[in-house]
Amino acid sequence: MAFSEFFQIWDLVREVRLLSDVPDKHIWTLSSSGSYSSKSAYDRFMMGKVGFAPAELIWRNWAPPRCKFFLWLATRDRCWTADRLAKRGLDHPVQCPLCDQEDETVHHLLISCVFSREVWFRIFSLVNLRQFSPARDDLVFQDWWANLEAKVPYALRKGINSLVMLVAWWLWKQRNNCVFEGDPPSGNQIIQNIKDDAQRWCLAGAKDLGTIWP
Repeated sequence: MAFSEFFQIWDLVREVRLLSDVPDKHIWTLSSSGSYSSKSAYDRFMMGKVGFAPAELIWRNWAPPRCKFFLWLATRDRCWTADRLAKRGLDHPVQCPLCDQEDETVHHLLISCVFSREVWFRIFSLVNLRQFSPARDDLVFQDWWANLEAKVPYALRKGINSLVMLVAWWLWKQRNNCVFEGDPPSGNQIIQNIKDDAQRWCLAGAKDLGTIWP
């Protein structure tokens, strides 16, 4: 094995001619300049990585960390909704706690549920974007979100993305109140909660949200 490797190296270097009057120098082949950079090294480490489209929508827009983490779990189907609880033999709601009409999944809860769609419509109406609220044929939350971002003007995208995270967060909180506290779903209450939180987010630094919020 050692001899084999030796001859392989020999074949590679036997045509190399060293020049005594030329100083040695290091060349970093991973960058066009020949100089080392941490970015070029990081890019090489990340070769072959698998991308996840919703990541940029979640992490590059303003929202409290807990909301971003929830959206990350939701887009990866890691929330403890009825379908996931049932797979593990755990107690779970028989049907969606918000509409009591269909089986609960995280995608149903966020965009397919009639209660949720009404909330989206009312909130988007406040910012004159009611035409972009989820429709009956929108079945996957992150697909609807990506399509929404592609359709709205570029200048509004970060504000809209923060608003999407805010509404999704409150739908999840409303669901948990129904499941754990026995509260009935209240459209008026969740709309008011979203309005109040939107004002607080704007004051806390959500400047892009402030440009679209009335």
